[in-house]
Parts: sequence; C-alpha cells; structure tokens
Amino acid sequence: MNTKMKVILLLSVVACLLLTVAGIGLAYTPRPGVLSPDEVDFGGKTVTVLVGDLNWVVFNGGKPLEERIAEAEALYNCKIEVGATGGADAMIARILAGDSTYDIFRFEHRGGYFPLVTQDMLLPVSDILPPEYFESLPSADRYSIEKLKFRGKLYGFGVTYDTFNGSMMITMYNKDLIAAAGLEDPYDLWKEGRWTYDELERYGIALTQDTDGDGVIDQWGIGDLANPAAVYRFIPSNGAELAKQNEEGKWIYSLNDADAIYALNMVNRWRNELKIMGSGDFLQGKVVIAPHTHLAGARHAINAGLNVGYVPQAKGPHVEENQQPTFDFAGNFLPVNVAEPEKLIALADFLFREGDGDAYLDFYINNYMRSKEHMEVYMTCAENWKGEGDIFQWSGLWDITDSAVTQVINNEKGAAQATDEIAQQAQAFLDDLFAQ
Repeated sequence: MNTKMKVILLLSVVACLLLTVAGIGLAYTPRPGVLSPDEVDFGGKTVTVLVGDLNWVVFNGGKPLEERIAEAEALYNCKIEVGATGGADAMIARILAGDSTYDIFRFEHRGGYFPLVTQDMLLPVSDILPPEYFESLPSADRYSIEKLKFRGKLYGFGVTYDTFNGSMMITMYNKDLIAAAGLEDPYDLWKEGRWTYDELERYGIALTQDTDGDGVIDQWGIGDLANPAAVYRFIPSNGAELAKQNEEGKWIYSLNDADAIYALNMVNRWRNELKIMGSGDFLQGKVVIAPHTHLAGARHAINAGLNVGYVPQAKGPHVEENQQPTFDFAGNFLPVNVAEPEKLIALADFLFREGDGDAYLDFYINNYMRSKEHMEVYMTCAENWKGEGDIFQWSGLWDITDSAVTQVINNEKGAAQATDEIAQQAQAFLDDLFAQ
C-alpha cells in the first residue's frame, strides 16, 4: 500500500474512531518456526515478562494486554507476571542468580542490550528460528533486530514496534512564525524535494532575530544541537553514523567519513559562524525550527495549542531522500539460561502481535496530529525507515566519540581532525566489541 492510500485509510479510521484496543484481537497464527498453542504446555509454571522503558514509543508501554494474558494463561497452562527490567545490572543479577529461567526480556537497546550481549547473557535466537521467521516480521521490528545483530547472531525476536518505531525523529516548526517572516511552509518544500540543509540554513538566518530591539538575539531560527547525543540524532539526516557495516558485515568506524564530516561541519557553522542555533524555548516561540524531535516529544507543543508543522529532517547532500532516524532499537530477548526457549518464543509471539501497533498509531493520530499534512509526513517517514539511527549508546563507543564531537560543535577543532584523531581507538573498540 502506498503512502497516499495509507493516509486515506487512516483518515477514515480517525473519522470513524472505530479502532479500539478491545477490537485488535484477531485470529492468531504462529509465525514460521514458532510452536502453536496446542504444542506448548508450561505445566503451570510462572513466566515473567520484564519490560524496559518503552513508554511513548510502543503500544501499551510494551506491556501485554490483560485480556491477552488471560487467554495465554489458559492456552499455554502458565501464570504470567509482568514487571520492570530494572536496567542492565538488574537483569544480569537475575540471570546470575538463576531466577530468569522463565523470563522474557522486552526492552530498548539503551536499556542494557550491549552490557548483556557482550557478557553472553542473552540467547541467540537465530540459532532456533529460521530466516523465514525474521522475514515475516513487520519492517520496523525486522530492521531493529537486524541492526542489533551481534557477532553474526540475531538476539531480538517478535513484534515490538509493529506499525512504526515511536522514537522516529522528525523536524517540528512554528508555522505562524514562519508565515510571519514571509517564508514558504517547509511542508511545501519537502513535497517538492527542496527541504535540504541549504534551505534549513536559509530559514535559520531569516528567523534568527532580535525581536525587541535590545541588541540581544531572542528568537533562534534553529534549536541548538548543544551536545553529542543531540548531534548523533541529527547527523543521520546526511547518511552519517558512528559506525557502519561493510559488505562482509564488519563494523567500520565512520564518523570520519565524508557524510559525517559534512554534517558535523554544518552544525559547527550554524552554531558558531552564523549563530542561528540557540537553546531557547520552542513553546514560548524562542525557537522556530526544532531540527529533531519525535511525536511523543512534540506532544507538549500540540497540548499547548501551538500551530506546528512536521517534516522529515532536512536532507543533507550525501543522501538522495530525507531521512528519519530513530533513537530506540527495541525487541524481545531471552536470557541465556532460559529453560524452554522454544516455548517462551511461542508465548511471546502470542502475547505481542502484528496489528497492536495500529492501536498505538491511532492514539498518536488523535493526540499529536492535527492535519492531513501531519499524517502524510509521519506515515511517509514510517514507511521509508530502513534502520537508520545510532545503536551505540551505552556500548562504550560514545565514551570515545563524545569528546571529538564536543570539540567540533564548540569550534575547538575541525571535524576532519577531531574525528581522525580517535579513528584508531574507535576501530579497535569496534573490533573488540564484535570480535571481528
């Protein structure tokens, strides 16, 4: 289904308001390689589903629906308890204590993936499930799981995001301030393929103003990218990431690639040379364009009644299309010491299903979208997402790259010099992390 058809369909859903949480349950069919309910009997054992910080990015905060728990307990002859992961240390402690033999972990990569997977605390489910299983998953889940491939194995499984990854980054802007400045709506630029770094810079210059005449800038055209984390969420707009996999699957440090150098130098230019980036309050009209946000973050502006627009991130010169990076890569994971992995996979496949994400999208539409344009932008981004975004938070790589990025954005060093200086250390870290 193309984007236009999806928009028409979703508009009809919004108009009728027929989609409800109670109505999402459909006939269940296991995915390829997954046991059917009549093949699984836990013998009354308790299965614990531990959920990370998935609020605002996943349907129902990542927790299983109560009615589905009741169905599963009857079908699979088990008791299901739901709790919080507590982070990497808590999950590791649970595994070491032997308390995790009937656990399903369900969390975002920032919540402990690398600490667990590097210490052999997670089970590689690609040793159990066939390739057809992963191919059958919704694209948002498939790309997330593939992005987190570790030493040739897949560790994530099942449906988490389904329809869309709620951490997908978009650009938000104040439509009234842009109209008052006599500028075209960025939505129109995007539709015509003209929403680029050059246009973002032009808008930033025009919209950065001293509105009260006291000689001090009090309206910034572009919201500041004042720290490495913000930069990592922006540079994929030019195709840049801290590391990329080559054709052989080896992770190669890439912060000194041309796409990253260009994006870093542009942030430096906007912050220090042109001075069109500032840390004002978007809600108070002190920033006109927020270069990266996600819909859950944009809710504050919507709830405040601001007339906001959405577009994908501006397109850098090293990419052919506007990008839409995410900052969460979540999935279901099994502790390495689980007793009956095939049964737990089957239970998770039943509890978390394709179609659940539609209900969450309905929530997003009704609460954080105010126009057909909002929906068109967002659905186009969701449809086009192919796994772009940084996965290396809490892996240790940021500890190496943060200082170089800080030097660049603070105009202490040029991007080429700063990123080259850490290249050997960063690559050695990647080689060790992935045993490559």
